[in-house]
Amino acid sequence: MSRILVLGAGVVGMTSAYALAKKGHEVCVIDAAPGPAEAGASFGNGAQLSYFYTDAMASPSLAMNIPKYILGLDPAFRVRLALSPAFMAWGLRFLGNATQKAFEHNTTDLLELALQSRSGIAELSGKLEFDYSKTGKITLFSSRESLLKAEVLSKLKNRYGAGQVVLTREQALEKEPALAHYGHLFEGAIWSPHDEAGDSSLFCRNLRLLLERDYGVRFLFNTTVRRIQTRANELVGVTAESEELQCTRAVISLGAWTAPIARTAGISLPIWPVQGYSLTIPALASAPVASVTDTARKTVFCRIGDRLRIAGLADIGPLNGKFREDRFRTLLATAKGIFPKAGDFDGEVHPWTGLRPVTPDSKPIVGQTKVKGLYLNCGHGSLGWTLSMATANKLADLVHPSTSTNYMVDPATLH
Repeated sequence: MSRILVLGAGVVGMTSAYALAKKGHEVCVIDAAPGPAEAGASFGNGAQLSYFYTDAMASPSLAMNIPKYILGLDPAFRVRLALSPAFMAWGLRFLGNATQKAFEHNTTDLLELALQSRSGIAELSGKLEFDYSKTGKITLFSSRESLLKAEVLSKLKNRYGAGQVVLTREQALEKEPALAHYGHLFEGAIWSPHDEAGDSSLFCRNLRLLLERDYGVRFLFNTTVRRIQTRANELVGVTAESEELQCTRAVISLGAWTAPIARTAGISLPIWPVQGYSLTIPALASAPVASVTDTARKTVFCRIGDRLRIAGLADIGPLNGKFREDRFRTLLATAKGIFPKAGDFDGEVHPWTGLRPVTPDSKPIVGQTKVKGLYLNCGHGSLGWTLSMATANKLADLVHPSTSTNYMVDPATLH
């Protein structure tokens, strides 16, 4: 089979390489960083494998609160308006997906993808070490109204085998004793027994070793992709920082940088970067065993080995991805207020920020483009870790010679 270049060594690119290599393809992975998952969302994401918490970002409640986000009245969510035509087009499509009907449809579509990914992650857990755990997830709600809305959605998810259970405050404390140290009041919770967790950066590093050893996959690190080269609407190569790489097949999985690189091939993608932050600290004895999501403060807590990963914030607008100390301090203060005794906040704190590649409907874009030989696996938002194996397998099925000419990304998705 012909060589395939995979552009991007985050979790989506690495699982794409794995799925393609298993099909017998000769694969080469290219990334600007010194190693896999050393930059971008795969390095410091929330670590949760949220198979049954795939809620689309665009929702009626988010749309209703946009004025508050624009005015900076919610510390966890910020919207800065931009005159960019691309941002305005993305924003209008995002709002079009914020109806209850669209929200439920998008959420269940994502849930189905997540369930396909689950078996793939479980399979690799037997081959790789990545602090994988099956400890479930508790989602906390501060008001009766928010809990009742979540209960309606959980009934929809339970049709797919989520097994979610609504808990009173007392039942939640019994399920997760660490909630005795929770710094705020909460009305109740939803328990998701089948959600999991793992370190996606460690996963990618160890997957590299497996790919090199078992499949002969090559890696070109410290190599920045600049543009896609085409001729007569066919892929002929990739321009990197210091060299021209000839190829007839390539997959773009560059996270938030996918859209600008795709534009060099005349492809417009509805992806906008949403900036988030995380911190990783040593876990203490009173850290929660299950993953915990505080919906009121939009913050997640996830134990990975002897560490505690805390992630949150969502900044939408004209972004450059630079670390902002004030925003990180907001997350740090929020985390201390929620679980002051869960981790060593005064010890070694590892901060991170990154851009999540979000589509208007929160669904990833997977398939062949109008350029022959050029494929996409991108736009996973905050669910790249959760959905990675499903979209990788879908991509590999499309690239396979016997089927690749029969599938293309819907042009309506791209423009």
